Amino acid sequence: MTFFSVLLVIVFPICGLIGYYIKTKNQERIKLIEKGINPDEGLTISDYLKQTNLRNGILLISLGLGLFVGHLLVLNFSQLDNLITYAAMLLLFGGIGFLINFMIIKNWNAK
Repeated sequence: MTFFSVLLVIVFPICGLIGYYIKTKNQERIKLIEKGINPDEGLTISDYLKQTNLRNGILLISLGLGLFVGHLLVLNFSQLDNLITYAAMLLLFGGIGFLINFMIIKNWNAK
């Protein structure tokens, strides 16, 4: 597997999904502001930054764990396809990271 194929199959789609997420989030916030609704009601700037940093940190840690587990699986099970294993572990652990972040924010807001 060449570097270009890894870049093409894994990195570009992930960057595309992140860009799409940011774009839709900004559009949603703009629509709420146009309707006169504060999208961050009840959040101070410091709380918003804390939540954003928490989400980014958990996501990066979980993606790193996903890469690590994917690499361990590829090393131990030679019949596994490298690309599918890495992609599956990244998606699985990325999703777990978002769920962990949701639970933390939910408990934080309940206080």
